Formats: sequence, C-alpha cells, structure tokens
Amino acid sequence: MNTKKEWKIIQIVPAQPGWKAVHCAESEKSQIVTFNRAIICWALVEDLGTNGPARTQVRGMEQRAEDLIIVDDLIEAETISADSMDRNQYFLGYDDPEAHRESEYWIGEARRRLKKEREHRAI
Repeated sequence: MNTKKEWKIIQIVPAQPGWKAVHCAESEKSQIVTFNRAIICWALVEDLGTNGPARTQVRGMEQRAEDLIIVDDLIEAETISADSMDRNQYFLGYDDPEAHRESEYWIGEARRRLKKEREHRAI
C-alpha cells in the first residue's frame, strides 16, 4: 500500500536536465541501497493534509511507471517482509547537476535516515 500525501498543484515549471531525486531503502541483506529518479519538472504545491493555514512548497515531480508523481518523503512498501526488515523507500534529497554529490555523501545520508526511522519505530 502506498501512503501518499494529498497535494494541490498550483504551478509547474520544467526542470533543467540532470536534476535527480535520491531515495534509499534497505536490502534483504541489511545493505543500504540508494537510487536516483530523474526530476521531470518542479511543482509549486500546497499540502492539503495539514491543519491550519495552507503551506506551499516546491517539490520535484518524477516518473514512476506510467505516472508523473510528486516526490514524497516516504513510499511505503507493498508488503511487509517475513524478516521484519524495513522495505520502505525514503527520500534523501535532490541532486543538483552542477553540484553533483558523490555516492558516499548519499550513503551517509541514507544511514542517518534509516537510523532515524528505526529509532522512531522503536518508540
């Protein structure tokens, strides 16, 4: 099951070539995996799920299967693994084509994010 925030798209502008959304997950053997998805365009969006005044933010939009979707912080796994491993995918950040960050940077960010998620689940 994918849990998605509800967004209202206010405006869309094309993305410069080379922008990527970087995501991470944990493999079946407890290894950290990072992967990139190309940013097709940028969207000014409003988060419809918040209470209080409307908040707008800029989010990348990426191609997933046959859909163009707004980059979100969490993509929940379809099923829970038998070994109770976290199969969710977590958004780490955007990789700027002019300030390309090396894979070691993203592995460090993934370690921090997965550690935070484990601590959160332990509460």
